[in-house]
Amino acid sequence: MSTVLHVTNGDGAANLLKASSLEGDVLAWRDPMHHGPFPAGADLRELSTIRGRYLAGPDLPEADVVRDFELRNAHFLGASRYDEVVLWFEHDLLDQLQILQILDLVALELTKPRQLSLVCIDRFEGVEGFRGLGQLTPDQVSTLWPGREAVSDAQVELASAGWAAFRSDDPRNLEHFLAGDLTALPFLAKALQRYLEEFPGADTGLSRTECQILDMVAKGVQGPVDLFVQNMDLEAVLFIGDWTTFSRIADLCSEPNPLLLCAPGGVFRHPPSEDFSRKAFAEQVLSLTPEGRDVQSGARSARPLRSRDEWLGGVHLNSSGPMWVWDRTEQKLTLQEPVQ
Repeated sequence: MSTVLHVTNGDGAANLLKASSLEGDVLAWRDPMHHGPFPAGADLRELSTIRGRYLAGPDLPEADVVRDFELRNAHFLGASRYDEVVLWFEHDLLDQLQILQILDLVALELTKPRQLSLVCIDRFEGVEGFRGLGQLTPDQVSTLWPGREAVSDAQVELASAGWAAFRSDDPRNLEHFLAGDLTALPFLAKALQRYLEEFPGADTGLSRTECQILDMVAKGVQGPVDLFVQNMDLEAVLFIGDWTTFSRIADLCSEPNPLLLCAPGGVFRHPPSEDFSRKAFAEQVLSLTPEGRDVQSGARSARPLRSRDEWLGGVHLNSSGPMWVWDRTEQKLTLQEPVQ
C-alpha cells in the first residue's frame, strides 16, 4: 500500500486534509515566517532555537515551541520512508516562504523524498475572494489531489536561491533575486514584492501594515476585530494573521511616543497571551495620538518617534544604526542613516 505525507501551512489546512478522503499522514509547517529572525548561517537546528525564542510568550514556553519545531523537522527529514510527499500551499507570502524553506532542505539533500509533489493554488472555482486552502471543505480539498504536479529541479533550484536571498543581511540580494526569472514558482514574485513593503517606509518610518492601521483608525475604524478584518481586505496577497495584526497594534500603542491610544486603560491587550473575555477584548477602542495624527497625515516621519529593534528574515532593523527602508516612490530599498 502506498504511503503519503501531506505537508501544509498551519493547523487549519492540516485539519482539512485529515478530514478529507485522502489517505496519509499530515504535517503542519507552523511558523509565521514573514516576521522575525531567519539569520543567514544558522542551520535547521539553530533556526529552531532562534524561532522558538522569538515566538515564545507567557502562555507559550520557549522549550515547547522549540520541541515542536524539532519534531516537525525530524518528521520531514525522514520523508524518505514515504512513497510520496505532497506539499499543499497557496499563493500568499507566508506559504511562499514556507515553500522556499522546504525545497531548500531538499536542495541540501537533508531529505530525499522518493516522489515530491506540489499543490499550489490562488483560486478555487465557486469560492469568491479566495484567500487560502482553509476556506475549502474537506471534499473540495480532495478534488485538488489529481492536479498535483511533480516538483521540478528548476523549482528546487529557484527556491534554494530565494531562501538564501530572504535570509541575507543585505536585502538588496532579495531585490536582485526578484529581478530574475521566477516563473518556475509563479506566485513568488508578487508575494516577495509585498514582503519588501514591510520594511519601514523611507518617508513615514512605518511599514505598509502599520500605515494601513493608522489610516483605518483615522477613518473611524476603532475596534481591534474590525481593524483586523478590514486590514485583510486591503491585501491582494494576504499574509498577515490576527495574532500578528494585534501585535502591530500593541506596538503602536506602547512606544515611548505612541501613535495609537487604547481605551480603557491605555494598554492594548490581546490574545493569545491575555486572560480576559472576548467581549473585553473586542470593546477596546483605538484612536490616534497627536503624534499619530501627524504621522498619518504625512506632516512628520515616525522614525525619530519609534525605537525599532526587530528582524525581517536575515535583516536586523535597529533604530540606533543605519536602517534599510522601503522607498515607495522609487520602489526599492535604500540604507537610511540613523536619526540624530
